[in-house]
Amino acid sequence: MATQALKCERHGEATRLTCVECGKPICPKCAVRTDVGLKCEADAKGVELSKETLAMLRPSRTPVYLGVAGIAVLLALIVFGLTRGGGDNEVSTAQLPAVGTWAAAPDLVSIRGTTTAVVLKDGKALAAGGGVGQQAVAATELFDPAAGVWQATGSMNQARRGHQAVLLGDGRVLVAGGIAEGELLASAEIYDPGTGKWTTTGAMSIPRLGATLTLLTNGNVMITGGTVAEGAAGSGGGQTLRPDNTAEIFNVAAGRWTKTSGTMSTPRFEHSATALDDGRVLIAGGQGPPANGISGALATTEIYDPAVDSFRKSNDMGDARFNHTAVKLPDRTVMVVGGAGGTNGDTSLTTAEVFNPGDGSWTSAGTLTGSRTGHVAVAFPDGRVLVAGGESVTRGNRRSLATAEIFILEKREWQSAGTMNCLRSEASAVLLGDGSVLVVAGDFAAPGQQPDPKGCADRYRP
Repeated sequence: MATQALKCERHGEATRLTCVECGKPICPKCAVRTDVGLKCEADAKGVELSKETLAMLRPSRTPVYLGVAGIAVLLALIVFGLTRGGGDNEVSTAQLPAVGTWAAAPDLVSIRGTTTAVVLKDGKALAAGGGVGQQAVAATELFDPAAGVWQATGSMNQARRGHQAVLLGDGRVLVAGGIAEGELLASAEIYDPGTGKWTTTGAMSIPRLGATLTLLTNGNVMITGGTVAEGAAGSGGGQTLRPDNTAEIFNVAAGRWTKTSGTMSTPRFEHSATALDDGRVLIAGGQGPPANGISGALATTEIYDPAVDSFRKSNDMGDARFNHTAVKLPDRTVMVVGGAGGTNGDTSLTTAEVFNPGDGSWTSAGTLTGSRTGHVAVAFPDGRVLVAGGESVTRGNRRSLATAEIFILEKREWQSAGTMNCLRSEASAVLLGDGSVLVVAGDFAAPGQQPDPKGCADRYRP
């Protein structure tokens, strides 16, 4: 099902962009990038002061002269700062041109707000499941990067959204958990690229939503945490949660799950789990157990060691966060970016930090130009990290983003990576074999509106 084409009211061009303020169709020629997304020129234009207001702001000439003098001094200082040191000038990252380019890819065959995406061994990308509002989707599709087209493949046996997916060592894909028709799922199934079919496999011991799925070095898969059907309930991020602290291992050969002998030090929901080069797994952040009815963001981290089948506490992050992203860098460190925090988990973050597996330390990785949670992140082989989309959240007021940023490892700074053609959060992203990044589906969120599912796809070339 294709997305309905819109037409820019000013230039008459076909477009999929709309103003986040008034909702009118806009095209790249007239779209204005703001901190909260793309706006039409009318809504992005600053308010002009009336003559009466200006008169109130300058009751005498003396302040004006002082202001002019101050501006002159400020300009001189800027020129001096840019010219000192000969040819080694530094320019504000806000003034630098965007790194890389975005191009609209074909829409998914069927619209779904959220989905999981995995790159198969033949280079194609598999998008599985997702949801249209509260309705889960079973449809799966394949994207051919060379042809630039989507095609339907076998549907899952169980429609699901909020699930996790991982590529197995033999080239098949495992999905587990999620939610459908208001019921949390314990079921799991495996996709075989050779036949294009899904086969139901062993179910987990408990249903999970917002868990993590991680491929271990021995080829088995671990799932951790998530919100479950039973236990103490708390609210966080606008939803009722029952975070869990258990983990299970899926034995691929046997097709069954077994609980780990140890449990995490604390229950976690919407945390991250990243496989380290030495076989251990870093667990970071998430929403924790309810305290006074609130499931707050966690700064705590821990490490799972498969050699002893247990978890041990590690050092805290600088910021408590959940619904963040975590990627492994070429130097074996792990970067976490953004997420939601605050007292009630109702504020998006601008911070990023890096974990050193050698000594367990966390260090700052600069500050994003804008806050975001529910975004996607992809690490390139050269150490750069792309983050795109997500939501800017202030006191629970959600607004989806189309903006993207890229972390330059050598400079330890973030730069603009342009703007996607589609505003969305809770999307999925994969690094394709040609070095481009495919961002798929997601939901559009705006204040006072229900999330709107998006079947759009964007492709980024660095």
